[in-house]
Amino acid sequence: MKTLHNSLPTIYQHKAKSGMRVFTTFRYQWYVALGWLVVAGAIGVVLRAQMLWPTESLNYMYWLHAHSHVMLLGWAFNGLLTALWSTFLPPSRARTYRRWWLGLQISVAGMLVFFPMQGYAAGSISFSTLHVWLTYGIGIKLWRDLRSDRSLSASLLRWGIAFLFLSTLGPYVVGVLKAKGLAHTDGYNLAIYFYLHFLYNGWFMVSILALLVRQLERWNVALPVRSARLWLKIWIICCGVSYSLSTLWVNPPMGIWALGGLSGGLQLVAGGWLARGLWLQRSIIYQRLKPEVSILYKLAWFAFVLKLVLQTVSALPWAAEWAYQQRPIVIAYLHLVFIGVVSFFLLGKALQDEYLATSPIALNASIIFFIALELALLAEPLQNRLLNGSMPYYYESLFGVSVGLWLSFLALLIAQVQRPSVTPL
Repeated sequence: MKTLHNSLPTIYQHKAKSGMRVFTTFRYQWYVALGWLVVAGAIGVVLRAQMLWPTESLNYMYWLHAHSHVMLLGWAFNGLLTALWSTFLPPSRARTYRRWWLGLQISVAGMLVFFPMQGYAAGSISFSTLHVWLTYGIGIKLWRDLRSDRSLSASLLRWGIAFLFLSTLGPYVVGVLKAKGLAHTDGYNLAIYFYLHFLYNGWFMVSILALLVRQLERWNVALPVRSARLWLKIWIICCGVSYSLSTLWVNPPMGIWALGGLSGGLQLVAGGWLARGLWLQRSIIYQRLKPEVSILYKLAWFAFVLKLVLQTVSALPWAAEWAYQQRPIVIAYLHLVFIGVVSFFLLGKALQDEYLATSPIALNASIIFFIALELALLAEPLQNRLLNGSMPYYYESLFGVSVGLWLSFLALLIAQVQRPSVTPL
């Protein structure tokens, strides 16, 4: 008994050190993801500058590909994976993903190098394909690690992984059509929209919902089991069917329009059911959340509900036609999803779990400049439609708020460099 008693402190000390190492690993993964966000934002500022001071040596579309891939795969994908690993896996399993993580960073770095040089060509396609193959391995591994977990949150995550795999069919079709000289066809663009839809509406949105529900489960904030399972089924089915909303620009048969409207409407109802459940438990949730995280989560939730409303409205012919004709509306919608919903939720999650250090000035600035960017993007289309005119200093405004948003993310990254080296368990 004495020997066992003497060994217990050593065992606990080993577990404490192991937990500290894993915590530190996740913290630095968040630093890397945040670094990619700053890089993507810098490229976005360069693209805005091109609208004012064009440079012939810079290929706008090539750099746009670099911006979107680094933002999507460098920041959002890395941040989401880190949040999932730290939330769903024990430290002993989380450590086994390190090499996969390194491979993802190599692939993003390769895309950052080759997209500005050549656009979609051998180098960029090779690193993009590497990223896709790595996600297969990570997805299969994560699915296996969740085998014994029958919770609602784990079910959501498994569906998120399924949608991630499904989304990768799009790039394969794009490659085939491009090789056959059919890049100018509707099928080529439909394949791109297939990839984007199941990536952000499937993998990102469903996985974020998994993180949200997991947090509620840990706080013993119960959602009705029977209705929650029905909600899950409705959400997943609508997520698949709502791809029809991404095809309306080709003017499909009326049945496709009806499916799009029905799926969008049902997802809006499902979002309302979840909102009601959160509202009923708001006192418990507010007690658990840090003040700055509460603000970020509220903003992410507002953006999420607005996204559901807009995708439902987009099934109306006039709305679909207007969005198709006005590119700033599409850009504003994408920013709403990837900054308003995904980025602010992930930042809130990292701050709540203390992987990132807070910076009130940087966070407040990012919120202000994000809202300003959305308003600036929408100003020109609204001016054209309502007043049949154009907004003065439109591109100057976009450039200014883009610089402000990028500087706020840069300030948040600098705050991490200045944080104390001691980390909590």
